[in-house]
Amino acid sequence: MNKILRGLLRRTAVLAPVATALGILLYGCACSLLVRREIAATPRDPATGVVLGTAAIDLDPDCAGRNPATADGNEAHGAPGRPTSACLLLHGFIGSHQDFGDLGERLRAAGYHVRLARLPGHGTTPIDFADQTPETLYAGALHELRALRAEYDEVTVIGFSMGGTLATLLAAREPVDRLVLIAPYYGVTYAWYYVLPPHVWHQMLGWSMPWLYRWECFTKLNRPEGRTGLYSYKYVPSRGVETLFALGEEARAAGLLEAIQCPVLLVMSEGDQASCPVAARAAFARIGSPEKQARWFPGRSNHHLLRDWDGEAAKGAILEFLGERRVDASSQPRGAETDSMASSRS
Repeated sequence: MNKILRGLLRRTAVLAPVATALGILLYGCACSLLVRREIAATPRDPATGVVLGTAAIDLDPDCAGRNPATADGNEAHGAPGRPTSACLLLHGFIGSHQDFGDLGERLRAAGYHVRLARLPGHGTTPIDFADQTPETLYAGALHELRALRAEYDEVTVIGFSMGGTLATLLAAREPVDRLVLIAPYYGVTYAWYYVLPPHVWHQMLGWSMPWLYRWECFTKLNRPEGRTGLYSYKYVPSRGVETLFALGEEARAAGLLEAIQCPVLLVMSEGDQASCPVAARAAFARIGSPEKQARWFPGRSNHHLLRDWDGEAAKGAILEFLGERRVDASSQPRGAETDSMASSRS
């Protein structure tokens, strides 16, 4: 009996690694096939390959009543009577400008030129996104900012989630007149059932899982109607997750947040289950600007704040923040932080 048992153990020791390697290979092949099926089934512009509804868009107060976007939103500036202030909106991880709901239109109506950007590797294919790095994503955001700075007297950068991370990097390194952070990503919200932090799981298993299926539950949005029209990839490359983690680490680097000196507004929900509110508070406290405000909303809203239950209040706070500084920035209180009455401090 002992000989039989020892024989089984020896066979198991030999076959287990082989079976594991075969399973990983089959999983990778199956995911690659499913990713290509998703790509083929996704409606897109045949000329650019950009998914319909995700192309970059320019909105200008002087072009109300017509669609100002070209195939990829690259409309020429310089029309007579154009506004002197612009807003650059940077969307979230594997998302699109649809993350902002109608904020772009609200800003246009308030008299701003609005650029709803499309970050590199987004709105095309998950395979394109797998090739992106922190450097290419930052370079894409930097290109958008410099293009606006060449045409407009003032530029406000508004970033959601990963776009908030990129906006943070821009404001620390480049001339930015105002910075608005909407549920910015500086770390993943931890839940007890994760057992280990997500970045640890990724370090342990990311190499064996080239693709992750994005279940509906990973869209952190509590208001059911808010999901209508929201776009993101269904399959996420593990390399893309690694890029996200690296961007968050870069934004938390010593001295970077302290270098931000422009007026800053942070809007976020206490119930954000994607971007960590604790990490956001810590980052906000380190921002060097003497003029910064934070508006925290109660836990009934989640990560996609502008589309959730407190979306209207959040958009109102953003428009108020920009309007105040447009009229008389020097009269505003410096170093202020405010919370919604229903929220609590961590």
